Amino acid sequence: MVSTNQPNRDESSTSSMSQLRLAIICVLSVVALGALWALMPVATVPAGYVGVMTTFGAPSEKTYAPGIHFRMPISQTMHTVYVGVHKSESDVAGSSKDLQQVDMKVAVNFNILPAAAAAIYANLGSDPWPTIMDPAVHDTVKAVAARYEATDLIQRRDQVSQEVREALLNRFKNIGVNVSAVNIVDFQFSKQFNDAIEAKITAQQNALRVENEIAQTKWEAQKRVVESEAALQVAQNTAKANDILGQSLAANPSLIEKMKIEKWDGHYPTYMMGNAIPMIQVGATK
Repeated sequence: MVSTNQPNRDESSTSSMSQLRLAIICVLSVVALGALWALMPVATVPAGYVGVMTTFGAPSEKTYAPGIHFRMPISQTMHTVYVGVHKSESDVAGSSKDLQQVDMKVAVNFNILPAAAAAIYANLGSDPWPTIMDPAVHDTVKAVAARYEATDLIQRRDQVSQEVREALLNRFKNIGVNVSAVNIVDFQFSKQFNDAIEAKITAQQNALRVENEIAQTKWEAQKRVVESEAALQVAQNTAKANDILGQSLAANPSLIEKMKIEKWDGHYPTYMMGNAIPMIQVGATK
């Protein structure tokens, strides 16, 4: 009896051979491209970077600006070092001068100076942050925070950040790393300390309210004193004026008659009460 599976086996074998040939071609293509790239006599440095050339792994002291540069194939390799601004954050746990536990989140902006890129690459690699920057930030922030009491860390945050930056600049001035900015993003204290701060703020607010009430009471009392003094002065002036007028009238009886005449409107009363003779107005005859 003849088996009917033989053609299927041949087709499967043919398909496997085709896939194997395709894989070999892909591998050879990648190797060829890699070899071609290794044999290219030029290297490029992108913007924001400087190049450090190594010859059989040994870095040169010269740095290369962004652009295209010639190199010796196989023996020389161009490495790039970023000289723009690195932005990194660290979580630092420390203590204040008054022994309060404080957790700080610190953001640091720094950059590698282009002239120092070759030395930094040779000694620290292309990214110095995990090697020297992060440990230095932890040590420096702890040292600066220990000089301030906990409340001062909050109220003088900018000053603390500036002191940390100056300390880091002094630490890295001989390495070729510039620290452009340090920002303490956040402070976290213990719950007991936060409760104490809240109680202190409440007490200060209450004291200020009482002080304002006392000041208001004093102002109102002073206002009443001024008003009383003004009223007394008016009364004294009025009495003095009346006294002067009385003395003047007593010394000049004719002045009273003069004042009566000045006040008279020129009309006699129509009739008078008592034994007085009535005054009868007679109309004028035409």
